[in-house]
Amino acid sequence: MKTAIRILLFGIIALLLIFFIAPFIIPINTSGIAPATLVTDPDGAFISIQGVSTYYEDKGETDAPVLLFVHGLFGSTESWRYNVDGFVDEGYRVVTFDRPGFGLSDKPESFNYSVKNQTDFMDEFMTQLNILDAVIIGHSAGGNVATHFALAYPERVRYLILVDAAVLTGGPPAFVGGFLRFPPIWNWGRIGLQAVFTRDQLENNLKSFYVDPSFLTEADYDAYWRAFQTPNWDIGLLGLTRDSAGNTLSLGMLEMLYPETLIIWGDKDTVTPVADAERLATLIPSAELVYIPNTGHQPFEEAPQAFNDAIMTYLDGRIEVVAP
Repeated sequence: MKTAIRILLFGIIALLLIFFIAPFIIPINTSGIAPATLVTDPDGAFISIQGVSTYYEDKGETDAPVLLFVHGLFGSTESWRYNVDGFVDEGYRVVTFDRPGFGLSDKPESFNYSVKNQTDFMDEFMTQLNILDAVIIGHSAGGNVATHFALAYPERVRYLILVDAAVLTGGPPAFVGGFLRFPPIWNWGRIGLQAVFTRDQLENNLKSFYVDPSFLTEADYDAYWRAFQTPNWDIGLLGLTRDSAGNTLSLGMLEMLYPETLIIWGDKDTVTPVADAERLATLIPSAELVYIPNTGHQPFEEAPQAFNDAIMTYLDGRIEVVAP
């Protein structure tokens, strides 16, 4: 019996040593392609916000009404590649940016990825670009950031547009973020992500966002894969989970939204449930709801013209623009 207990204790100690020591021995890949070398758009530039090198694209006349796009999970400035030029042609200034931890922006471990800090980040970003106010367009998790921003900085939001927004979706339990603050678990998370996340997996995940993904080309997949070639790409995903406490809005806060709001939803979205669109339209005062037929989670890619038209129609008569 004593021998069995000793063997058991030895086994437990060995497992604990592996758990606590191995993640500091197994190499974590911190290399990658420098983000500046991956820029392909002549309007692309970098700006430092909260010490984070932030990639953005700014198109159109500087004195035109501003549309500021906020991408979701896995997204970047590339998410809006089918939409931007159409809005610029209509006389808008269109600004897109890679949220910290995504795209070509830096992904520092020390950054506070909470939604509250991301709203402050957006405020500083707009200030540096001399944008007084804008139409804020947020997709999925970016819709959650956009909603928080509208609550915190209503004077900076002319209109709020939520696209298949993950506003009512609860985040991970608080204890998960607490676990990730423990260095061995953080390192295990990085090791695991780097081991299992491949381009094939990304492509499979993307396909689930659409009703019919056959429109996607190799260039589309390249646009999404670009971010995962940068150094420390995994930190952004882990940081969002680590700092997720307090990200979920209470329903009462939605009733306090000041800006007029347009809700756009893919009518066959299986990622953020279509039922959430109806709930948001009920909870947000003066909200209008538009469905984009036969589209999934990313209607701005699957039906870009219908998506642009929905926004143009909503803003027509609300914002005066001068076509170039």
